Amino acid sequence: LNRGCRVCVSGIPPMLSSNRKNASGGIYIDRDEFKQAFSLFDSARKGYITLQDLRSTLSVFDDQLGVNDYKFLMNNKKSLTEDELFKMLCDNQVTIDPVYEAFKYFGVEGKRSVMDMEKMKKVLTNLGIEGITDDDMKIIQDIAGTNSNGELTMDHFKHMLRVDPSAAGSAENPI
Repeated sequence: LNRGCRVCVSGIPPMLSSNRKNASGGIYIDRDEFKQAFSLFDSARKGYITLQDLRSTLSVFDDQLGVNDYKFLMNNKKSLTEDELFKMLCDNQVTIDPVYEAFKYFGVEGKRSVMDMEKMKKVLTNLGIEGITDDDMKIIQDIAGTNSNGELTMDHFKHMLRVDPSAAGSAENPI
C-alpha cells in the first residue's frame, strides 16, 4: 500500500508502531492520516494554513507557545499548503514516538506515565468535543482500561487507539 512518503508494509496505524520508519529512519507519515490532521488546522477548508490557524488549533493543547514558536512550526512562512507541509514533514529524521510525547505532555503532574480520566475529559473538551458525560468517560475507561488507581497509562491509551470504533457505539452516536 503506497499511501504515504514510502511504501506502507503493514496494516498497523503508523503512530502506533515504533518500527514504521521512513527512508531517512524517521517517523513514517501516512498521507491519508496527514490529510485528516491537516483538516483540523484548515477548518475553513482554504487549502492552506496560516500562523493564526496553527495558533487557534494548538492553543487548545498549549497556550504558552509564543509567536516565535509558531513561526518556527510554520518554517517562517506566512502560509503552508497541505502538499508543502506534507513534503516538509515527510522526509523527517525524528525518532521519537509522537503519541508517547503527546501523552507524556498531558500526563498527571509528577507522573508523566499516566493520565487521569478528568484530564482526558479536559483534553477532549478542549478539542471541541462538547457535552461529554460521565457515561461517555466510563465507556472510554472501559475500552482503554486503567490501572488500579483509575488512571490511563500509555499502554492503555495505545490499546484504546487500536480498538475498533464500533465497539464503543455506532457512527451516529460517537463518544
